[in-house]
Amino acid sequence: MEFPESARNHVCVAGAGPAGVMLSLILARNGIPVSLLEGQADFDRKFRGDTLHASSLEILQQLDLAAPILAISNARVEKLQLAAGRGLITIADFSRLDTPYPYVALIPQERFLKRLVEEAGKFSHFRLLYEATVTDLVREDGKVCGVRYVHEGDTREMRACLVIGADGRGSTVRDKAGLKLSRTSPPMDVLWFTVPRDRDSALGAVAGRFGAGTMMAMIDRGEEWQIGFVILKGSYRALREAGMEAFRAELRGLAPELGDSLSSLREWSQCAILSVVTGRVDRWHQPGLLLIGDAAHVMSPVGGVGINYAIQDAVAAANELVEALSEGEVTEDRLASVQRRREPAIRFIQSVQGFIQSRIIAAALKSDRPFVPPLPLRVMSRFPIFRKQMARILAYGSRPELLKPAVAGSRSHI
Repeated sequence: MEFPESARNHVCVAGAGPAGVMLSLILARNGIPVSLLEGQADFDRKFRGDTLHASSLEILQQLDLAAPILAISNARVEKLQLAAGRGLITIADFSRLDTPYPYVALIPQERFLKRLVEEAGKFSHFRLLYEATVTDLVREDGKVCGVRYVHEGDTREMRACLVIGADGRGSTVRDKAGLKLSRTSPPMDVLWFTVPRDRDSALGAVAGRFGAGTMMAMIDRGEEWQIGFVILKGSYRALREAGMEAFRAELRGLAPELGDSLSSLREWSQCAILSVVTGRVDRWHQPGLLLIGDAAHVMSPVGGVGINYAIQDAVAAANELVEALSEGEVTEDRLASVQRRREPAIRFIQSVQGFIQSRIIAAALKSDRPFVPPLPLRVMSRFPIFRKQMARILAYGSRPELLKPAVAGSRSHI
């Protein structure tokens, strides 16, 4: 059948990240015509978040997708631990959570998104356009009624009853809507790179290393380690000026287990610097427009929760909007209700991230001594109830989302 773009309930989603893909899939399952516009040619980009917490896995279970998604995972993490002198302290113990998924699953984001798009492609009401770059919004009578985008060298226009801005931290949709991001600047940046992984490595799925004024995380990506080297904000130039050999020597000192794999790191072009920025927009919506995911709230990498909050935004939006979209009428109050539901959870987790960044990470990076977690943290971590509560905060936040049965159960128009 011809794709019903002209339908009165057609939705245009800008950005095929976790928020945009998940919302598009749910809408298509419910018979809502949805066009998903992705500016890149595919999903194969390095240094994207890989961590799916129990909250996301339970949502995937509702969609009968948890098992196939877990089948493409690299590894599972049951505990979040920090180095403390010569030992480790457990900050969060996910294995104690009452869930079918008492762990964090590590799944390369490109595999995850491809699998969701494959599922969405089973529905006749779903369309994905790669290399379709949104350049502006279309308005009529004070309402957003579509987008302008460039595809195959041509500038085109797509009409929709609702535009979803899910195009990430550098959101064009947010910019063209005139919605301002209130930014905060955490005291750290992260240098990301990969090195080959020895299959016989004794390291866990996620390993952390802390030195005097340095820290790094190593994440299992199957054939390679994805490494995040955390530095004080603004110190990247000094790191480069010291030279690559000095950098490799510092890495060897932090993680001798990496051994000869570090010899593959030869050029700074192999590294990507992520300037860590966080923030939120005060208003996520306008008539005919809703922002979700990083377009509405830019998250810190602390805790690896960004994907999960994007997915929860998508679920909250679907729960609120499917019925209204089915009737072809989405009021701005409906859009505002999505923000009202999600914003407290976002504020909460960003405050938790801010505390960790300022009280633990910044203190460690500014010290000339080996990192030792603060005494209160070392004491509290001895209690299983604390470790379970921290795991719950990271896995679920303050307001976890699940699909309403009527929304989750639909499999219309395959």
